[in-house]
Amino acid sequence: MCYLAMAEEWGLDKGDKALNQISTHEQVCEQRYLRIEERLASGSRRFDELEAKMDTVSNRLWWIIGLIVVSILVPQFLGG
Repeated sequence: MCYLAMAEEWGLDKGDKALNQISTHEQVCEQRYLRIEERLASGSRRFDELEAKMDTVSNRLWWIIGLIVVSILVPQFLGG
């Protein structure tokens, strides 16, 4: 039932109508903000997972770079 219909049925004045609308608006906003918080928390968890994966990839890249440098320098020192 819409606000105006409730107001007419219950005989509410304009102030009561406004308070009902504000109350409903606050409830809707509260639900919306809760959903936003849930989405932010979910995004934060995904970001943490991605960051952990990037750390692993970064470590592997450093090992590969080290192997390349060693493979270039060892023949130089061995006189090759």
